[in-house]
Amino acid sequence: MSVISQYLSDQNVTLLGVVMYGAVAIVVCVVLPKLLRALFKIKPGYQRLLASASIVFFLSLFLPSPLIHGQNTNFTTHFVGGGIFTGLIWLFLKLNFNLKLNWLLELTTLYFLVCGLGVANELFEFFTNGIGLFNVPGNDTWWDLFANTVGALAFWIFYRLFYLPRS
Repeated sequence: MSVISQYLSDQNVTLLGVVMYGAVAIVVCVVLPKLLRALFKIKPGYQRLLASASIVFFLSLFLPSPLIHGQNTNFTTHFVGGGIFTGLIWLFLKLNFNLKLNWLLELTTLYFLVCGLGVANELFEFFTNGIGLFNVPGNDTWWDLFANTVGALAFWIFYRLFYLPRS
């Protein structure tokens, strides 16, 4: 067995998982701009943010995660593919809707988005386990949601320090 296939096996990466992550990445790049056009009559800009979000999401599947209390929690996958991914989507939406928010509303909207997407992901895992499509352990949900939130917070701090235009 090659080093790469051993690593992917150790990280519980399957072909179906790769296909699912790739599908989400493509949907983000293709469907989200179409929704903005159709529902809000907005011609979306900032496509690089969506491309970055898609790449970050897809690559997060392959990142190693630390064991926490002796269990594999996929912490890094959720920190990057949940939190930072959501931060990029949030910034895409904020810029396209031209939202001028104070820091508290920025954090609140980002928090609601990361929580909503995180819960949707956990419900998807629950459903796919129930029908036998995946075998995702359900005992790491708290860590997943925590990692998503911390990743989004890290994104927001980076955004505030380095991206936010200075007045």
